[in-house]
Parts: sequence; C-alpha cells; structure tokens
Amino acid sequence: MILARQMRISLTEVIAIGDGHNDISLLSSAGLAIAMGDAPDELKAVVDYVTLDVDHNGLAQAIKKFLL
Repeated sequence: MILARQMRISLTEVIAIGDGHNDISLLSSAGLAIAMGDAPDELKAVVDYVTLDVDHNGLAQAIKKFLL
C-alpha cells in the first residue's frame, strides 16, 4: 500500500494476494483481492477470487489468470 501511494497508483488498481489473517486489511483495500487456496475461511470471505494452494502453484495460476 505504501508503494502504491508513493507511485500515485490508486488501490483500486492494485492486485493483492494473501494467505493469512494478517492480510485481511490489505486485501480489503485492493482492487482485486486473491486468497491462496489454503488461506483461512475468514480471509476467503473478503476476497474476489480464491486460487489454488501453494503446493499446487496457486500464485502462478493467479498470475496467469489475471496478468498474462
């Protein structure tokens, strides 16, 4: 979030990916919020998309789906 502000990028233009309770505030602010498949249900409840878990290349799958 700090980098986005420094670069004058709106948080609505940011994609955030998280896997834990500590990521809820970040994901709640992002334009596109993605949870890893093994994230807690509380996190999954606030995101736009749930990708695969880390053991099944969830980050790579999300990048392919939304960025490539």
